[in-house]
Amino acid sequence: MFICFILFLSSVSATQIIDDCQLVIVGGSTAALGAVLSASKLLDNRVCLLEPTDWTGGQMTSELLSAPDFAGYTLTDSTGFKLDVGAINLQEENRNPLFTQMLNVLGNTGRCSVSPVCSIPDQFHSQAILPHTKNLRIFYNTVIKRIHKDASNRRIISIDAIQRVAINNDNNRCRFQSEELPDWYSLDDSQWFTKTQLIFTNFSYVIEGSSWGEVLVLANASFLQGIMEEFDGDISGNGNWSCGQCFTIDFLEQLRQDPTDEPPNPLPEPEGGGEYSLIGRPWERAWTYRRVNTSSSDINIVAVNDTVIQNRNRGNDYGRKNFFLSPQEARRHRDIGIWRGGVNLEALRGGEEQAVGWHYWFRANAPTEWTNRTVFVNSSSWTGTCHGLAKMPYLRESRRSIGLNNFLMNISTINGTASDLHGYIFPDRMCLGAYDVDIHRMKLCDYPSYIRQNYSVLPYFIPLRAMTNRDIDNLFVIGKTMAQTFLVNAATRLHPVEFSNGQAGGVAAAYAILNDLNQVAELFDEQHLKRLQSLVKTFTPTSWTINGVRYPND
Repeated sequence: MFICFILFLSSVSATQIIDDCQLVIVGGSTAALGAVLSASKLLDNRVCLLEPTDWTGGQMTSELLSAPDFAGYTLTDSTGFKLDVGAINLQEENRNPLFTQMLNVLGNTGRCSVSPVCSIPDQFHSQAILPHTKNLRIFYNTVIKRIHKDASNRRIISIDAIQRVAINNDNNRCRFQSEELPDWYSLDDSQWFTKTQLIFTNFSYVIEGSSWGEVLVLANASFLQGIMEEFDGDISGNGNWSCGQCFTIDFLEQLRQDPTDEPPNPLPEPEGGGEYSLIGRPWERAWTYRRVNTSSSDINIVAVNDTVIQNRNRGNDYGRKNFFLSPQEARRHRDIGIWRGGVNLEALRGGEEQAVGWHYWFRANAPTEWTNRTVFVNSSSWTGTCHGLAKMPYLRESRRSIGLNNFLMNISTINGTASDLHGYIFPDRMCLGAYDVDIHRMKLCDYPSYIRQNYSVLPYFIPLRAMTNRDIDNLFVIGKTMAQTFLVNAATRLHPVEFSNGQAGGVAAAYAILNDLNQVAELFDEQHLKRLQSLVKTFTPTSWTINGVRYPND
């Protein structure tokens, strides 16, 4: 181990030791943003966030999905009793106040049909997020390469990361991420970037807030991947790692006043064909669905200069290959020193081809009045990239932790009948969530019957146990990497839920540090847990208000 560590150091031109972070958040997700904003309120500038791009916020920013999804359904039981989950979810007392405040900064500039608040990704980053991050230590354009643990093998003691800086005269750099990603994880300077190795050490806790679950693999922590609902504690015999949810590479389109020429598609058609379709819906509905900027006062009316996010089933959804390598191959990459996020680069390339192809198909199939008037938005001020695709792919799932005592949050804790009002009240509840089980199925997978079943998802609670890992004592997991089953992930993966459980996870980590706790498990002491929950409530609700009554009334 020591010899490998020296070789790792010697292959870069610059190394920086960072030993004054009490909490390291490995970020890139909306949950990581929530965590850093809450933890920093309690720990000042002793919180460090490692962000793989130059826009923090995940779904809301770098993944170009700034039209957040809220629950919008009503449940009816056999007696006719109705529970309007959508209305309950949007009640002010049930919403995370900071997330609501950030959404209100820009307002509903797109008047889209999918969300009550649709705004431009770049402006969400610059106007809504950045004012809250002035005192934070965010290491932008930084990816993790290696994790070191102590002799017990249960505690993370240092993290090796690579920070890249684009070469100044590289004004014409325009590589797709599938081409550029290996460069992010290389220690060597390239014609595109100069690199600095950052070694984070002397911290107390780590939060896994990445969109890709990289800490779980690099720390050799137990995790699950893909389809899985039943779990007996044995990782090897459960589920199907190669089948899960489609991922999407989002982009922006704009409607011009007059027909506008575009260069031909620079990418080949994806393997197996794009299979693009409007699924029988009007083109105009697809256009306004995730619109983020418009002069129209009607959510159904197309207007000149409209700007929309493209994130479509049978459009730029890609599901021919899993985004991640197999768990075995990911661990092999880790062990032989070629870690690149554990990403299947062929899948990433296929997603890019699917996305660009969808733009050209959608443009070609526009109604006559809009012929040749839709164009890619590839301005760096709006998308942050010169090719127009998002900085990061939008993932609907990630590698998922296995919690303390093999805990996984399962479907029975969030499913029920309308008269049940809410899901299971965990004694260690930390935040709220509400959304249906939403699965975008991959094309070549044979899904078990429980995936195709309809579930009645109630307003639910997320426990502290879901934010733990059974193997690492100083690790919290948030967002899509929480200890949860495939079905539960399909309901917790949306923007508001991610942000809230990130906020709760940030508070939990800060509380552990402030109280000199050595292990996450110590938080389950009754006295600590009550104090922690009282602190969490100052950041995000932990009880549902339904028909004027709080559940539980604490």
